[in-house]
Amino acid sequence: MTVSRSSFVVFGTILLLLYPSVIGAIQISNTITGPESDEFPESCDESPFKCSRLAPNPHRSTGETELRFHNTSILSISNSISTWISDTSFAEEVFRDEGAKLDVHIVVKTKWMRFADDVFIHVECDGDDALVWIHSEARAGISDVGVNGERIDEIRENLLTTSVGDNPCS
Repeated sequence: MTVSRSSFVVFGTILLLLYPSVIGAIQISNTITGPESDEFPESCDESPFKCSRLAPNPHRSTGETELRFHNTSILSISNSISTWISDTSFAEEVFRDEGAKLDVHIVVKTKWMRFADDVFIHVECDGDDALVWIHSEARAGISDVGVNGERIDEIRENLLTTSVGDNPCS
Protein backbone atom coordinates (compact mmCIF):
# COMPACT_ATOMS: atom_id res chain seq x y z
CA MET A 1 0.00 0.00 0.00
CA THR A 2 1.36 3.39 -0.93
CA VAL A 3 0.59 6.54 0.95
CA SER A 4 0.25 9.71 -1.03
CA ARG A 5 1.75 12.94 0.18
CA SER A 6 -1.70 14.49 0.68
CA SER A 7 -2.86 11.52 2.81
CA PHE A 8 0.27 11.81 4.94
CA VAL A 9 -0.37 15.54 5.46
CA VAL A 10 -4.04 14.93 6.37
CA PHE A 11 -3.21 12.18 8.88
CA GLY A 12 -0.34 14.22 10.33
CA THR A 13 -2.64 17.22 10.79
CA ILE A 14 -5.28 15.07 12.48
CA LEU A 15 -2.67 13.69 14.89
CA LEU A 16 -1.41 17.18 15.69
CA LEU A 17 -4.95 18.36 16.38
CA LEU A 18 -5.78 15.34 18.57
CA TYR A 19 -2.57 15.46 20.63
CA PRO A 20 -3.77 18.29 22.98
CA SER A 21 -7.05 16.43 23.58
CA VAL A 22 -5.24 13.21 24.41
CA ILE A 23 -2.86 15.03 26.76
CA GLY A 24 -5.84 16.76 28.41
CA ALA A 25 -7.55 13.41 28.99
CA ILE A 26 -4.35 11.99 30.48
CA GLN A 27 -4.02 14.99 32.82
CA ILE A 28 -7.59 14.48 34.04
CA SER A 29 -6.79 10.80 34.56
CA ASN A 30 -3.62 11.74 36.49
CA THR A 31 -5.70 13.85 38.87
CA ILE A 32 -8.38 11.21 39.41
CA THR A 33 -5.98 8.28 39.90
CA GLY A 34 -3.64 9.87 42.46
CA PRO A 35 -2.62 7.94 45.58
CA GLU A 36 -4.92 7.96 48.59
CA SER A 37 -2.29 9.46 50.87
CA ASP A 38 1.26 10.80 50.97
CA GLU A 39 2.38 8.02 53.33
CA PHE A 40 5.13 5.67 52.22
CA PRO A 41 3.46 2.59 50.62
CA GLU A 42 3.94 -0.81 52.28
CA SER A 43 4.44 -2.86 49.10
CA CYS A 44 3.87 -3.16 45.36
CA ASP A 45 1.31 -5.95 45.77
CA GLU A 46 -1.53 -4.10 44.04
CA SER A 47 0.53 -3.03 41.01
CA PRO A 48 3.28 -5.61 40.46
CA PHE A 49 4.13 -4.60 36.87
CA LYS A 50 4.15 -0.84 37.33
CA CYS A 51 5.95 -0.46 40.65
CA SER A 52 9.52 -0.74 41.92
CA ARG A 53 10.92 -0.26 45.40
CA LEU A 54 14.15 -0.19 47.33
CA ALA A 55 12.64 -0.68 50.78
CA PRO A 56 11.29 -3.45 52.99
CA ASN A 57 9.46 -5.79 50.61
CA PRO A 58 11.79 -4.84 47.68
CA HIS A 59 10.30 -5.24 44.22
CA ARG A 60 11.81 -5.01 40.71
CA SER A 61 14.85 -2.96 41.74
CA THR A 62 18.26 -3.79 43.17
CA GLY A 63 16.86 -6.18 45.81
CA GLU A 64 18.15 -3.94 48.60
CA THR A 65 15.84 -3.24 51.52
CA GLU A 66 17.45 0.12 52.35
CA LEU A 67 20.23 2.52 51.54
CA ARG A 68 22.43 3.16 54.57
CA PHE A 69 24.51 6.34 54.81
CA HIS A 70 27.08 6.20 57.61
CA ASN A 71 27.37 9.34 59.74
CA THR A 72 25.01 11.33 57.49
CA SER A 73 22.32 13.78 58.56
CA ILE A 74 18.75 13.82 57.33
CA LEU A 75 19.39 17.40 56.16
CA SER A 76 22.17 16.19 53.85
CA ILE A 77 19.87 13.55 52.33
CA SER A 78 17.07 16.14 52.06
CA ASN A 79 19.33 18.52 50.15
CA SER A 80 20.35 15.73 47.78
CA ILE A 81 16.68 14.86 47.12
CA SER A 82 15.87 18.54 46.48
CA THR A 83 18.74 18.72 43.98
CA TRP A 84 17.46 15.63 42.16
CA ILE A 85 13.96 17.14 41.96
CA SER A 86 15.23 20.43 40.55
CA ASP A 87 17.47 18.63 38.03
CA THR A 88 14.71 16.29 36.81
CA SER A 89 12.39 17.42 34.03
CA PHE A 90 8.70 17.21 34.87
CA ALA A 91 9.31 16.39 38.57
CA GLU A 92 7.29 18.21 41.22
CA GLU A 93 7.38 17.82 44.97
CA VAL A 94 3.82 17.60 46.30
CA PHE A 95 4.44 16.71 49.95
CA ARG A 96 7.29 16.97 52.45
CA ASP A 97 7.26 16.17 56.16
CA GLU A 98 10.65 16.95 57.64
CA GLY A 99 11.59 16.54 61.28
CA ALA A 100 12.92 13.54 63.19
CA LYS A 101 12.35 11.67 59.93
CA LEU A 102 11.79 12.76 56.33
CA ASP A 103 8.94 11.76 54.03
CA VAL A 104 8.74 13.17 50.50
CA HIS A 105 6.15 12.55 47.77
CA ILE A 106 7.18 13.56 44.24
CA VAL A 107 5.14 13.35 41.04
CA VAL A 108 7.20 12.77 37.90
CA LYS A 109 5.48 12.99 34.52
CA THR A 110 6.69 11.12 31.46
CA LYS A 111 8.14 13.26 28.71
CA TRP A 112 5.96 12.29 25.77
CA MET A 113 2.44 11.64 27.07
CA ARG A 114 2.72 13.19 30.58
CA PHE A 115 1.60 10.10 32.49
CA ALA A 116 2.12 10.67 36.23
CA ASP A 117 4.33 8.42 38.36
CA ASP A 118 4.49 8.75 42.14
CA VAL A 119 7.84 8.61 43.93
CA PHE A 120 7.91 8.24 47.72
CA ILE A 121 11.12 8.65 49.71
CA HIS A 122 11.41 7.90 53.42
CA VAL A 123 14.50 8.74 55.52
CA GLU A 124 15.02 7.91 59.19
CA CYS A 125 17.92 7.62 61.62
CA ASP A 126 19.40 4.38 62.86
CA GLY A 127 21.98 5.55 65.38
CA ASP A 128 24.42 7.79 63.48
CA ASP A 129 23.33 6.35 60.11
CA ALA A 130 20.57 7.58 57.80
CA LEU A 131 18.34 4.90 56.25
CA VAL A 132 16.62 5.67 52.94
CA TRP A 133 13.69 3.86 51.30
CA ILE A 134 12.45 4.65 47.77
CA HIS A 135 9.17 3.58 46.13
CA SER A 136 8.25 4.54 42.53
CA GLU A 137 4.92 3.62 40.95
CA ALA A 138 3.00 4.44 37.77
CA ARG A 139 -0.56 5.67 38.26
CA ALA A 140 -2.05 4.39 35.01
CA GLY A 141 -1.68 1.42 32.69
CA ILE A 142 -0.67 -2.17 33.31
CA SER A 143 3.11 -1.79 33.00
CA ASP A 144 5.73 0.88 33.53
CA VAL A 145 8.09 -0.59 30.90
CA GLY A 146 10.89 -0.51 33.50
CA VAL A 147 10.81 3.26 34.03
CA ASN A 148 10.30 3.07 37.79
CA GLY A 149 13.24 0.73 38.34
CA GLU A 150 15.43 3.06 36.27
CA ARG A 151 14.19 6.04 38.29
CA ILE A 152 15.08 4.32 41.57
CA ASP A 153 18.57 3.59 40.20
CA GLU A 154 18.90 7.26 39.20
CA ILE A 155 17.83 8.52 42.64
CA ARG A 156 20.08 5.93 44.32
CA GLU A 157 23.12 7.04 42.27
CA ASN A 158 22.35 10.70 42.98
CA LEU A 159 22.16 10.03 46.71
CA LEU A 160 25.37 7.98 46.67
CA THR A 161 27.31 10.73 44.85
CA THR A 162 25.95 13.76 46.67
CA SER A 163 25.28 12.61 50.26
CA VAL A 164 28.38 13.01 52.35
CA GLY A 165 28.96 11.65 55.85
CA ASP A 166 29.29 15.02 57.55
CA ASN A 167 27.34 14.74 60.80
CA PRO A 168 25.65 11.99 62.78
CA CYS A 169 22.07 11.43 61.73
CA SER A 170 19.64 13.74 63.47
